[in-house]
Amino acid sequence: MGRASGTRGSVGVGMLIILALGLCGLCAVQWVRETRLRVRVDELQGERQKLNDEKVAVEAQGKRLQEDIQRIEKERSDLMRNAETNNAQMVRMRVDLQRANLSLEQTNKVLAIYVEGLRKANDAIRQQNDGVTKLKADYTKLVEDRNQIVGKFNDLAKQHEGTVKQFNELIDKWNTQQEQLKAEADKQAKQDKK
Repeated sequence: MGRASGTRGSVGVGMLIILALGLCGLCAVQWVRETRLRVRVDELQGERQKLNDEKVAVEAQGKRLQEDIQRIEKERSDLMRNAETNNAQMVRMRVDLQRANLSLEQTNKVLAIYVEGLRKANDAIRQQNDGVTKLKADYTKLVEDRNQIVGKFNDLAKQHEGTVKQFNELIDKWNTQQEQLKAEADKQAKQDKK
């Protein structure tokens, strides 16, 4: 009977170790995802603080579970030496396993909240990127339109400049001609007086 109980204890401890390692793995995955989230969405400070608090709580649970595993390992070695207390220790290990399962369920719930928060943050980033892309396209079109208008204005100014130059030349010719006519009229008037 002592050997069968010892085997059940080993299986239970093994399962508890596997569950604890799985929980540690989940903590590591959560840490990596949280780091990536910080890099991407600095503007979501409130959400990040909430996730950091959850991360600290999960790490604290992981540390407590690690301490429980070390304690259980010591108890297992004591159980091998003390076969008469085997049944009482098995009951205690079952209680610890139930606590670990509850902790795992709580961690899974926290992880689900974290995943949902990450999805929302990604959606917000996607929307912001779409807005920036649209704004860039609008700005590019505005710059192109401005460049076209400036080009047309420059062409018109060049055309106008030629017309103004021709007009000024005509006025100069007119003024010269008027001065010549006046000079001849003055000259004719002097000759008529003589």
